[in-house]
Amino acid sequence: MDTTNKPANTTGQRPFSVSCLALFQALRPQQWIKNALIFLPFLFAVNAPVADGSLAWSLDALGAVPGLLRQLLLVAIAFCAMSSATYLLNDLMDREDDRKHPAKRSRPIAAGLVGVPAAVTAMLVLALGGVAVMALVNPALAAASFIYLGVNVAYSLGLKGVVVLDLMAVANGYVIRIAAGALAIDVFPSPWLFVTTGAGALFIVLGRRYAEVRLAGDLAPEQRSVLSKYHGPFVSQLLTMSAVAAWLSYTLYTVEAPHLPDNDAMLLTVPIVTFGLFRYLYLLNSSPRAEAPEQLIIRDLPLLASVVCWVGVSALVLLLNG
Repeated sequence: MDTTNKPANTTGQRPFSVSCLALFQALRPQQWIKNALIFLPFLFAVNAPVADGSLAWSLDALGAVPGLLRQLLLVAIAFCAMSSATYLLNDLMDREDDRKHPAKRSRPIAAGLVGVPAAVTAMLVLALGGVAVMALVNPALAAASFIYLGVNVAYSLGLKGVVVLDLMAVANGYVIRIAAGALAIDVFPSPWLFVTTGAGALFIVLGRRYAEVRLAGDLAPEQRSVLSKYHGPFVSQLLTMSAVAAWLSYTLYTVEAPHLPDNDAMLLTVPIVTFGLFRYLYLLNSSPRAEAPEQLIIRDLPLLASVVCWVGVSALVLLLNG
């Protein structure tokens, strides 16, 4: 009998520790790296005013830093919980299709290692817990959490099958993280930060779609129906456009955004960003892990180095020119 696309046998009693490990894996903790975006407004808030006109923080006023970082850490933890809840919902909805995918078939829900009742219970607890933490940090963050969860629920229930809208729904999550980080510390980031984040997010999401189509080949429509609409030159054209938009918006951000150094020293970071974009494009066409951008960042040393260098150089420029 062919059991290729069937879940693993779950009739046997598994040890509690094994079930907990499978559930933890279903939360996709490797995706939590995305929540580092929440801390970006803090980096760019040095010497920037908050709502009451005072400075968020500066080298001359470091006393506010621990409190700001504590707020951001709570928001990041809340987003880890909420994002894991959305991954559980998505895996529940996609479990039949995932069993046809050479890699996704090993996901705990698709493999039958996590049952539907356990997944639903964990999803509700994580979602409600994340919203509660966000509301405690700042009541306005509750609205951000509802928007984030609403978009992701819509994605799992149907948007993921609508060409282009599926990309925008995923990219929206990156922008909401930036907005949440800003709300948590009561700063007003430059609109250019949101534009750059949105453009960069579209580039990353399109890169994933491009890699999925490349690696799946003729089996792409079977693994995910929307992939059939990204075949041919269309996805390549979108990827090129998004790469140009990401590079251009970031370059403009370094010279146009308020509260950045007047001497345009942030332009020093543009070559680093350029290398990171080019390296990511190279990996999309060569790496077997290109379907998982978070894995590329962690496992590819040149790409990881570009991220670390960008953070370091940006911090130096902002602190030394404040």
